[in-house]
Amino acid sequence: MRFVQNRSEAFARTRFGCLFRLFVGRMFHGGDEPGAEELSLGIGAILALLAMPGLLVSLLMFEKYGSLIRFLRGAGVFDPFTATIPDEYFFIVLSMTVTGAAALWRWDAIFLDRRDHTNLVPLPVSLPNIFFANFSAILVLAMLFTFVVNAASIVLVPVAVVGSQGSFAIFVRFAAGHGVAVLSASAFSFFAVFALAGLLMALLPAAAFRRVSLFARFAIAVVLLVLLASVFTVPSMLLQTAVVWAHRIAMLPPVSFLGVARTVWGKGDDPFVAAMAHAALFAFVLAVLVAVITYALSFRRSFLRIPETADAGPLPRVHSLFSPLALFHKAFLREPPQQACYHFIVRTLLRNDAHLQIVSAFAALGLVAASESLLSIRTDPFFLIRHYPSADFLSIPFVLSYCLIVGIRFAFEIPADLRANWIFKLWLNPDDQQARPIARRVLLAATLPWIAPACFTITLFLFGWTSALLHTTILTISNVLLVEILLVKFRKIPFTCSYPPFESNSGVILIAYLFGFFVFTGTIPDLERWSFADPLRVTCFVPLFAITLAVLYAYRKQMLEMDKHLIFEDIPSSGF
Repeated sequence: MRFVQNRSEAFARTRFGCLFRLFVGRMFHGGDEPGAEELSLGIGAILALLAMPGLLVSLLMFEKYGSLIRFLRGAGVFDPFTATIPDEYFFIVLSMTVTGAAALWRWDAIFLDRRDHTNLVPLPVSLPNIFFANFSAILVLAMLFTFVVNAASIVLVPVAVVGSQGSFAIFVRFAAGHGVAVLSASAFSFFAVFALAGLLMALLPAAAFRRVSLFARFAIAVVLLVLLASVFTVPSMLLQTAVVWAHRIAMLPPVSFLGVARTVWGKGDDPFVAAMAHAALFAFVLAVLVAVITYALSFRRSFLRIPETADAGPLPRVHSLFSPLALFHKAFLREPPQQACYHFIVRTLLRNDAHLQIVSAFAALGLVAASESLLSIRTDPFFLIRHYPSADFLSIPFVLSYCLIVGIRFAFEIPADLRANWIFKLWLNPDDQQARPIARRVLLAATLPWIAPACFTITLFLFGWTSALLHTTILTISNVLLVEILLVKFRKIPFTCSYPPFESNSGVILIAYLFGFFVFTGTIPDLERWSFADPLRVTCFVPLFAITLAVLYAYRKQMLEMDKHLIFEDIPSSGF
């Protein structure tokens, strides 16, 4: 043990070892991200978050496959290698989604930036050493993510499924098949994201790569969410579709990784299973090769050109005179503090990668959730026959607006650069209470100017004037109430305050957001559909909205004056 420790310490003091430690550390703690040091998420917390989905789902398997549960259900002969295929597909998709999301999260930290160039170029370190150290750190990150994401399921799922079989050989075979499948799928997901990033970096100039990468990450996030949603449809779809189409779908990841598990389980003699396993192996090797080749080809060019790259935002800047909301700005931003803070918030959202990633992630979640409603509409043969819209149709704008508003509200908590907030401290009076009106205008301007007209136009085309007016009015008022609820205790200029401290009630806050999602996107559209059957029922929304506003007004009225003052340093009592 002492020998290993001495060897590791000696390796850490070498040039390669120092570079390797540097690159591994920056991949966890970020590169040049403003305020990253204040987030207070250590490596242990990051790994725990990655392992949590697999752990929670694995624990549910004990209830589903326990011998007592199967006995009470009257289950007959139990074949774990056939009965668990839908759940095996779920764990493959879960491992790909979590690992891919983690790779997207550390997208920028994988590649070297201006700070690395400034600090490393003057040192007596060769470019090949920098390349191999960073590439080794990427491999370590891939292996760590792959293991942590699947560690719980590799151990717990075999115990839950075949732990009561009484055969150690069956247990080992099932555990090996499950482990190989989820680990290979997870590694494929990481290298697929890395391969796309390397391909874009190799083909595009640095400025274009910075702009395109944002849209690439958004598209990948949508694909990952669609994959996660596919666990409810793909297993049954493979049984219901034609054989030719089922074979084509089965050759694509993540379905093809089922062939890896079934091959280890002893089903490799089946030509269909063998073809699936070969397709999964080909996809895995292709992702690794593309990632390695593109990164190796583009590393030298991108690293040497870092000083020539201008610090531009990921989105092109639009002059305020040409903004589609220019008339809105003149009408609702009359005071100079409101105008300055509003433009600061909008431009920070559009030029900062961290904030755009958060908003795009919530937007992707909203698109996928809305697409589920669109699929339900497509399978409804009576959709256009009814005289009023269905609940699925009504829920689409509610889903999009909720995810976008909550995403921007969450991004407000991440500081842009605390060293630059002195101008707001000197200029704004803490007693003016400008924070909530400014944040309110940003949230409403990000949703209503495009969601409300689109909602009105589509509903008018399909269901007439009455439904369009009612639906758009209810949507608009609901958005205003949602914004007021989210800003009920808000008292900071977005992006200028420190990170909110980690509190013991953060789990309750998460549950509240989930509860709000189901109420906002489910209960209100259902109530709206019920009211459309009789126009008089629409009046039920009047007392509902009035009571909500009255409660919010009463709550703000009883708040202490000190809890309304503008702050730049978040404290535990301020909440989220």
